[in-house]
Amino acid sequence: MKWIALVLLTLFPIASSAESYTLIFESKCSSTGERLEFSCKREPTFSGQDLGIFRNGEKWYGKEILKTLKGSKENVFPLELIKQDVSVMVFNYPVLYSGIATIVLIKKTGRFYFSEISYSEALYAQGATIEDGRFTVGK
Repeated sequence: MKWIALVLLTLFPIASSAESYTLIFESKCSSTGERLEFSCKREPTFSGQDLGIFRNGEKWYGKEILKTLKGSKENVFPLELIKQDVSVMVFNYPVLYSGIATIVLIKKTGRFYFSEISYSEALYAQGATIEDGRFTVGK
């Protein structure tokens, strides 16, 4: 029986390492302007959006599913894994403006934190956002 499992893992290494995480947003704190003055809401930013993280081979991707009046719209984009150990996984998340966004998955608690600090030259505005919630694990 062990040999069958070993042969299957050798023939299908991608299937054996497939991981996916579904993020369930629960609250958001944000600040705009020159000082850090956060206002918080105990609710998701936008309830019509689903965000997931999955691995395909050795690469990680994010997947947004936006629910609109005309149906669902899906967007898949690459993520960069910054750190992974027994407790956390940290990803760089792409931002539209100048700045940085990260997603931190806390494995032991099943919680995540999404933080973004950015600046828009067009809007002449800077902002900081921290969102949190829980995640589920899929295979």
